[in-house]
Amino acid sequence: MNFKFESSKTGEKRKLISRFLFSMGLVAFLGCSVFATRPVQLMSDTASALRAAKEVQADTLSPDLFRQANEWFVKARNEYKFKNFALAEQYAKKAKRYAEDAEFDSIRGGGNRSDSVAEQPETAPSPSPTYDYPKPTGTPAVDYEQRKNEEEGAARRKVESPTPTPTSNFNSIGPGSPTVPNTPPPTLP
Repeated sequence: MNFKFESSKTGEKRKLISRFLFSMGLVAFLGCSVFATRPVQLMSDTASALRAAKEVQADTLSPDLFRQANEWFVKARNEYKFKNFALAEQYAKKAKRYAEDAEFDSIRGGGNRSDSVAEQPETAPSPSPTYDYPKPTGTPAVDYEQRKNEEEGAARRKVESPTPTPTSNFNSIGPGSPTVPNTPPPTLP
């Protein structure tokens, strides 16, 4: 009987190696989303490119490119929201490229920035009118105390005086029968 037993050192080495490989795999798996930088500037640049394309009427002069730019930007925002920054960056780059192409096409096709600026003049918001709130009129402390004492006195008198028992206007026909009011029957004309 020749049994080969592993020494305890070999078992410990295997555990150590497996733990190391597991941790490296975990870092590699999570590294894409956890350690990736957020494409904040690229998302902002893409949104600006879309606004610039819209200013030169790219939505009407170059609708296909403008629609594709919008679709890719929506995809980029969704991936950004789900923390898939690598995909968000890739989609934002495509959206920015399509938006710039749409802007260029619409300028070449006769789009003009001054038209949209004239349509939307920037005006400062007018200040809202001030409202003069009425001054609250309070109850003087003396009047309040007097009213409070009167209410408490009325409540005490109500509790102290026995309440009269109401007299019943109903006659019982018999045990278990409904009560009938003690009023004369209506007369017919």
